[in-house]
Amino acid sequence: MAVQRTKHGQIVLVLVFMMLGLLLLMLVNADVFLAIRGKGRLQNAGDAAALAAARWQGITLNAVGALNLAQVDIACKYCEQPQQISNLVTGVQHLQERLVFAGPCAGLYASQCIAAKNGMEVDRGMTRLVNDAIAGAAKYVPGTVSWPTKSEDYAMMLRGAVADGVYAGCDNAQFFNYSADGSHPLYNRDFYQAVDGEDWCWFFLRDNMYSLLKSFSGWGDVQPGSTASPVNPEFYAVAVNPVRAALQSLDPDGNGDRIRRNVIDLARRAGCENVNEMAFDRAKILTDDFTYTWYVYNGDWRAWSEMHRNGPDQLPLRSDVQPRYDVFGCSAVTRVLARLEPVTPGTAARQNLWTAAAKPFGEIDGRTVTLDGEFPLVTPAFTAVRLIMLAGASEARLNMAEDEWVTHTRDHIQDCAKGKGVGSCRYCAILDKWNLASFRLKGVMWLERNSDQCIVHSGGGPSSSGGTRHAR
Repeated sequence: MAVQRTKHGQIVLVLVFMMLGLLLLMLVNADVFLAIRGKGRLQNAGDAAALAAARWQGITLNAVGALNLAQVDIACKYCEQPQQISNLVTGVQHLQERLVFAGPCAGLYASQCIAAKNGMEVDRGMTRLVNDAIAGAAKYVPGTVSWPTKSEDYAMMLRGAVADGVYAGCDNAQFFNYSADGSHPLYNRDFYQAVDGEDWCWFFLRDNMYSLLKSFSGWGDVQPGSTASPVNPEFYAVAVNPVRAALQSLDPDGNGDRIRRNVIDLARRAGCENVNEMAFDRAKILTDDFTYTWYVYNGDWRAWSEMHRNGPDQLPLRSDVQPRYDVFGCSAVTRVLARLEPVTPGTAARQNLWTAAAKPFGEIDGRTVTLDGEFPLVTPAFTAVRLIMLAGASEARLNMAEDEWVTHTRDHIQDCAKGKGVGSCRYCAILDKWNLASFRLKGVMWLERNSDQCIVHSGGGPSSSGGTRHAR
């Protein structure tokens, strides 16, 4: 009987271990399911937030462009009443100045609503940066003759947009108190990542960085770059500028013929019934440099070299961008955060992050909204919003939702360049690592033996042998 009881006990013990194993397997499966669902929700929230902000950018550009054409319509209707033109056009210009700020702030609010509904958590770092912008509005956003309360109104717009906290950070913000433009390695976040991860191929694939790795002897004087102009807001700016000048001066040919033809044609298409060639000429719209203020695309609106197979980033694209979409311009980059809480005992919670980019697109007769650079005047031509690759977004303005990065590049660079980094700063610690001659020598020696492993894809799409190999 003792032998029988022993066998029964062994069976019970095996069953217990089997049940524990099955339970553990169920918990692991549950964690896998939660991770997949969480990642999907995170990606959906980030993409939707970026699209919402970009949609408001397009709405803003269309409204500003419609008011550009409204000035033409007013001028043609009252071509015999100059004073009436001046009064009405002044009101239009006041509205345009406010729309350039109000539209992007509405996009900021829309992105927060979408991210919050998708269960994202408050980005405390970005919340601090937005609060800094609110506090600094009085200093960095001076009032104008047509908008004396600009700083107060801007601060009020921001407070309303993030009243419940920042759930979707603007990752390509242009802070007015921030002058880092990415032209120096110390302002390039990729440089820090390459140093921290000992990614020697990153240095090898960039001639100036490889030279720096081999011959670094100090940073010297670090020029910070220029600050953003308060003509556009800090978050989701539409990249336009007001120009008080004769419309003829905006014509690439200088004689006004091309811009005259395009303005009349687009105004008629937009339903401006008073616009015709005779009234246009009698109102002297082309040559009047006192009455009209035109909103034009600024220097950000250019050919989209980043999104071409032979562009500076060497992206593995199957084809180049279609001509009607080939414009860099403004974009909306959002960053969302969500915490994954595993059910398996002993597994720590993990914070997940997703960054997405989108931009508004428009076309005029199959060409980009700027008519391939021929027509810089903003017009109501934006009809689509699309997600884009991060590499095709706003270059050095990325990562502006990470308060640690913003604080480092805004406040620590000059001290770090002199070897006086801030002890609590992660990026300063990475620079301390870089400053060690033994660390840089390690990279040089590795590349002398293994630089053939650093491969740049020549374009044409991904393949089994394509891509870039990086060292770790």
